[in-house]
Amino acid sequence: MLRPLLIALLLSFVSAPVFAKITAEQSVEKEITVRNANGEEAVKRVKAEKVVPGEEVIYSLRFSNDAADAADAIVLVMPVPPEVSYVEGTVAGEDANITFSADGGQTYVARGRLTVAEEGVERPAKSNEITHIKWTLDNPLPARAKSEVSFRAILK
Repeated sequence: MLRPLLIALLLSFVSAPVFAKITAEQSVEKEITVRNANGEEAVKRVKAEKVVPGEEVIYSLRFSNDAADAADAIVLVMPVPPEVSYVEGTVAGEDANITFSADGGQTYVARGRLTVAEEGVERPAKSNEITHIKWTLDNPLPARAKSEVSFRAILK
């Protein structure tokens, strides 16, 4: 079941000025609890190879500016696969304006303003109706710098 999720999780777009060289790697992980040699428990992220309904996964996009100059106007978009529901409040990304879409990525607004039409009446969008999340970086990404954005979701 995870294979369709990975295929559906293609990066919609990463945009930056032409002179920038941005590379990105997307991953789907889950957290597991492991016990070290001293018997202490720790939480570790591992590749989400097998996921069952109700299990939480973390969608991450790690990106870097491989250019010699800072990159500005960076916009990152990740679709939320239809097989999962976004977990409220879990979107992460430093120094970014984060907006959401419930119409397949056509329009984006702040989470608190996201609505859908139901029988001709606008109502707040539910977490399972979010289709895309967009991060617009507030500041240039310095040369050779790396960063990450992410969100959590539950497999339906």
